[in-house]
Amino acid sequence: MDSYFPISNGESPSPGAPRALPKMPKLIDYNVYKISIPEYLKYFAFSWTGLFLLAYIFYRNLILSFAFSMLAFAFIRVFKNNLIQKRKNELMYQFRDALTSISSSLISGIVIERAFEEAVRDLSILYPYDKVMIIDEFNAILLKKKNGVDLEQSLLDFAKRAKLQCVTDFVDVFVTSNRTGGRSVDIVRNSIIMINDKIEIEREIEVLVSGKKMEQKILSAAPVGFVIFLSLTAGDYIQPMFTTLGGHVVMTVVLAVMFLSYLISRQIIKIKL
Repeated sequence: MDSYFPISNGESPSPGAPRALPKMPKLIDYNVYKISIPEYLKYFAFSWTGLFLLAYIFYRNLILSFAFSMLAFAFIRVFKNNLIQKRKNELMYQFRDALTSISSSLISGIVIERAFEEAVRDLSILYPYDKVMIIDEFNAILLKKKNGVDLEQSLLDFAKRAKLQCVTDFVDVFVTSNRTGGRSVDIVRNSIIMINDKIEIEREIEVLVSGKKMEQKILSAAPVGFVIFLSLTAGDYIQPMFTTLGGHVVMTVVLAVMFLSYLISRQIIKIKL
C-alpha cells in the first residue's frame, strides 16, 4: 500500500521522528465537475440513443427523431449534477471517518494538528487506493500548516469548496470554539454524532421513498408504453398521429407534459436534510 507519508531511502522512521509530507495535492471545487472526453462521449451516446428511440416512438419520423435527440447536449448537465452529488456524498462519508480518527487522537491527548496527521495514516489504511478526497484535503491542511497557513484558514477553505452542511457546521463551530478556548474533543464528538444521525436519517428516508421512486419511474414511462400498445393493437386508429401536422403537435405536447411531470415528481420525492 502506498503511504501518504513516504520515507526516503526505504528507512524506517525512528520513534517520534517527523514524517515527510507528500507534495501539495490539487484541490478542487466539489460543486464543479470537469467531465472528461470519454465520459462526455459515453453520456452523450446514452442520452442521444434514448431520446432518439423515444422520439421515434412518438413521431415515427427519422428527421423529427434526429432533431429531438439533439436534446442530448442538455442532458449532459443532468449526468454532471448526478456525478457531483455522488462525489459529495462520498466525501461526507470520508469526512465522518476522518472525524472519528481525530476524535480518538484528541481523547488520547494528541494536539489537533498532530491529530490530522494521525487521521491521514488511519484513512490510508481504511482507503488503500490512490486519490482519496479527504486524504488529499488533510494532506493539504498539513502542508499549509507547515508553510505557516493557519489551521482555521485551511478548514474554512475546505468548507467553502465542499459546500457540505456537515463540514460547514463542524468548521464554523470549531473555528468559534478555537477562538474562545472551547474543547476540541467535544466539538469533534458532537460533529460525528450529527453526521451519523444525518446519514442514518437519509438511509431511513431512502427506504421509505424507494417504493414511491419506483412508482414515479413507472408512471413517467406509462405514456411510452401506452403509445406502443396502441401502435400494436390499433395501428390504423393511431396512424394519423404519426402522419399529420396536428398529430405531431399533439405528440409534442404529450412529450412536453411527460418531461414536465417527471421533473415535478422528482422534486416531490427529493428530500434534502
